[in-house]
Amino acid sequence: MSHNKHTYSFEVFKALVELEIKRIERYKKEKNFSIAFLYAPNLAKSVKYFKDIDKAVEISFLIRTGIRSTDVVSEVEDDFVFLFFPETSKSEAQKVIERIKKALPELEIIEGIATYPDDGTTEYELFNKLVKIMNEKLIPVIELATEKKDEKV
Repeated sequence: MSHNKHTYSFEVFKALVELEIKRIERYKKEKNFSIAFLYAPNLAKSVKYFKDIDKAVEISFLIRTGIRSTDVVSEVEDDFVFLFFPETSKSEAQKVIERIKKALPELEIIEGIATYPDDGTTEYELFNKLVKIMNEKLIPVIELATEKKDEKV
């Protein structure tokens, strides 16, 4: 059994979601899957530009070790990581994310999950749901950070 954890670009990640929906529709299966985002301030900087390369590798490795070999993780971009969990309910996906957060206690991770078919039956609906969750969770964080910067001036 392979323990390879798949990391793909965000474009490939989106294509995998679309492919999974088409597979479910074609074979008329009663299946679900979840997609999620993880956001942590300076995550991209930590992974890509960390002076201690071992720490950057450790963060990337710890994200992957929290998921199954069939799960997919996108590359870290702009402090976001996107995850695809085949045949996984929202509550099961939340458990996986909690394991990742526990493995990376130094990061303040904010997450969101959208599940097929509960949150959408097309890739457009699912990604819109994920964006809505991002906005609900991240805009207050961004506004608070901006207020703190303004106070220092």
